[in-house]
Amino acid sequence: MASPAYQERTANLFELFHASRQANGDPNSLLAIQAVLAELLMNWQQKQREFKSTGDQLGIAVVRRLILILQRIADSIVWRSLGYDRVLIQLLAEHSKTGFLDNTVFKDFEEAQQIAQNEGAIVIVNDLTTTLRHGDLTVIDPEKHHIIRIKENKSGEGSSQNRRASRQKKYLNSLWEFLSTGIRISKDKTQDFLIRLDIPIQTHHLVTAEVIKRARQDGYYKTIVNDCFAIEAVGMEHPNAHFPKERPFENIEHRLSQGNLDEGLFETTATRIAPYGIFPFDDQTCFDLITGTVQLVATINFDALVDLFAQHDLALELPQLRQEEVENYLSAPINKKREIQKHSRFSWFVIRNATDFTRISPDNWGRVFLELMHEETMAHTYKSILALMKDWNISEDRTTRLYIGYKDETNIWL
Repeated sequence: MASPAYQERTANLFELFHASRQANGDPNSLLAIQAVLAELLMNWQQKQREFKSTGDQLGIAVVRRLILILQRIADSIVWRSLGYDRVLIQLLAEHSKTGFLDNTVFKDFEEAQQIAQNEGAIVIVNDLTTTLRHGDLTVIDPEKHHIIRIKENKSGEGSSQNRRASRQKKYLNSLWEFLSTGIRISKDKTQDFLIRLDIPIQTHHLVTAEVIKRARQDGYYKTIVNDCFAIEAVGMEHPNAHFPKERPFENIEHRLSQGNLDEGLFETTATRIAPYGIFPFDDQTCFDLITGTVQLVATINFDALVDLFAQHDLALELPQLRQEEVENYLSAPINKKREIQKHSRFSWFVIRNATDFTRISPDNWGRVFLELMHEETMAHTYKSILALMKDWNISEDRTTRLYIGYKDETNIWL
């Protein structure tokens, strides 16, 4: 972060980030921003290959972080363009990651430009993102964010290209059916349920903005918001930047902390957790959270959370909370996460009401740790889910998977 090369290039990225926030909903402006991002990405990927060949570890680290910041800008465009629909975004991210950008991206931009001009649609070049992993272009109706189509442009042998296009069409058809019906049998033979809850969403965004402001002034600031939740921030550019020895809830047996720069999380959370680029903060604050110029750490007191859930007639049962295990799960790629899920569900959290229960994996708390969603909202969320499980006769076993979202999240991100 102290590297002059890193500082110079992040300044350029901030200008692109600011422009992307201003251009929200403007197809031509968003496409122009993506074109600059693509040029930077291709240059940095080439630099990354050069640094690897010479063993330049600092160069590798700088370029790797710059690429991740660039992808966070693109992911933020995706979340805004898709109306903050976390369920749809999660489904579109369920595929292997794309590799290096190559010259075929020029064809993608030519096609995207035609679509934007002819249809007035927002077009995302998927290879710039970590969240869109099906096809080459995602075309979004600017008025109806959930109306999309995916285009495949990659060149290659005709029959191979046709098979790929056929797979994409089949996937999209099954995706629309799942979004419409809320139930499917996946290719993994799990019974999947899609749940969109219509409940009020509270956050800790306002108090966090104040904590960040004070951290910039003093180097460090913390607020214990309530018995369950505390937030800390460090302004890394302040001469007194530090984390003190005494941390929130340090004498509590069951507590966990997560931050915006925790190892591994920075690279992998975008497909499951809202990116900082859409937070309801000013542009500089959002960008500082993306780059790490502001380090933010949230801590949950799970002992108090048990009491909070009890007030909502829910029993929250805690596993043996080991920080390392939770971090490994949160930072695991999707395929590894599923493998962990198959073998480690005994260590998940369990939430019960009088008649039913559900297990939840540790990454569900990312909505509190990283999105700063209020723990009361989490209690309401799982109370509603358990009621739906009973109404829909959803079983709690290894063959069931829930995709959980909300009907409208717009208000918490604007």
